[in-house]
Amino acid sequence: MSSGEFESWEADLHGHRAIYRTVGEGPPVVLIHGMVNSSRHWNEVALRLADRYRVIAPDLIGHGDSATPRGDYSLGAHAAAIRDLLTAIGVERATVVGHSLGGGVAMQFFWQFPQRVERLVLVS
Repeated sequence: MSSGEFESWEADLHGHRAIYRTVGEGPPVVLIHGMVNSSRHWNEVALRLADRYRVIAPDLIGHGDSATPRGDYSLGAHAAAIRDLLTAIGVERATVVGHSLGGGVAMQFFWQFPQRVERLVLVS
């Protein structure tokens, strides 16, 4: 188990606050939460993975501590926001894991940006 903390960070995506949590070092793994949830959902999983991976878990726009702007909340918009977040923090390619709604976002991310996906994991 990693001794690190699943720390919260903030990024500005097109003028809106985007919150993400990260822990660990190594190949990047992006964990995408489900509906009415947040990056906190992944705490235990992230800490277990942190010994071998750099875990990144965003709060989707409109969820958790991220901004709730008027606008597009489609799977494609969420996928584009994750692409923009990864670009902002210097991650070119990652394993993408999605749970529930996050699984739909993960599949859309793979569809739109296949060159950015190392592996795709769908949970539930």
